[in-house]
Amino acid sequence: MKISLLLLCYLAYLTAFGQTLSEKTITIDPYLSFQNYEHFKRLTLSSPDSPIEFLENFNFEWGYSYQLRVIEIQLEEKYSDGTAYEFAFQSMVSKNKMPDSTAFPLFIDPLRYYFIEESMEEEDNNTLRQINDSTYSYFNKVELIIPRHLESQMEQILESKQGKRGTFQFVDAKRIRLVGFTHP
Repeated sequence: MKISLLLLCYLAYLTAFGQTLSEKTITIDPYLSFQNYEHFKRLTLSSPDSPIEFLENFNFEWGYSYQLRVIEIQLEEKYSDGTAYEFAFQSMVSKNKMPDSTAFPLFIDPLRYYFIEESMEEEDNNTLRQINDSTYSYFNKVELIIPRHLESQMEQILESKQGKRGTFQFVDAKRIRLVGFTHP
């Protein structure tokens, strides 16, 4: 109840300052997308019919495709990164498990920031944290399972600090398996 009241107050505030609001149903892909942001890199929501990147109060799980009701708020002025819309979560219309055999692309980049400040720990710049011989945590959002025949290529990414696009398949809501790397 409190969340609904807060959302209603927030929307009333936005309407008072000239933003255009519309209620929409959008699709969220079953995987996150890699994005080069202004000063760093991150994983964001992916949607074929919306520019959405983040949605507060929505709990994304890898391997599920979603239909969501959202309020789309057109900003009066674009942000410096080009963002023209914000979104407010209304409700989940559907959540569908995708087959584990579904393949999707994901760029693997070992570095979070473009430039490292002297005061920053090098470890803070790592997007990959090795869990065991064949598993890495990526952006603390998903675990990457690396098959033995691809381990040497993964090590090259870590050593060279150069990213590479991979093809993955779903394992469960927290893990994905590398199928292969895409050649440029």
